[in-house]
Amino acid sequence: MAVAFLLYFLVRGSVVLREEEALRNALDIIDIERSLGFFWEPKLHEAILDYQALIQLFNGIYFWLDFPLIVSVGLWMYFFGHRHQYTVARDAVLASGAIALIVYHLFPVMPPRLLPPESGFAFVDTVSEYSNFSYQAQSAQPFVNPYAAVPSLHYGWQLLVGGVLIWTTRNLWLRALGVFMPVGQLTAILFTANHYILDAMAGL
Repeated sequence: MAVAFLLYFLVRGSVVLREEEALRNALDIIDIERSLGFFWEPKLHEAILDYQALIQLFNGIYFWLDFPLIVSVGLWMYFFGHRHQYTVARDAVLASGAIALIVYHLFPVMPPRLLPPESGFAFVDTVSEYSNFSYQAQSAQPFVNPYAAVPSLHYGWQLLVGGVLIWTTRNLWLRALGVFMPVGQLTAILFTANHYILDAMAGL
């Protein structure tokens, strides 16, 4: 498992110098969303910028609902008698990660927070500007790829692990957590300008 994650981040980090391509692809995604009538990211993002509490809330959800919570749920399943569900979740995470690696390499996409001013957008990187969280805290610096927006595994893995959690337990609180994981992360990735709506759809 550790080797698989190392490979994931290593390959994902191989496209960090393709900035112009990532920008073109991002603008193409925006054009597609506009043509379909749901380029809502600017309004969603702007809605929280005057409220520090909301910024901190969504920054926290974005950070803590990613690997920290996924790993915690995985350890709970493994050590508390849910090995079958753990295996299903692990294999699904590895398979989806492998598919995402291919897409990251072939189709780098700049997230909204990194769009330059000349693109006509004014998204703010709320995680970097308004919190002590670091993108490098979830990936070692050499493996960080700022252009791994499509697909959004932040959302896809939350949906996957949340679904497995609901399947695994009858505890209402844990089931509620399973529902909150994808819903909370979906709102967080949009409000913090880390992903586009199409990213989340691709993460399915």
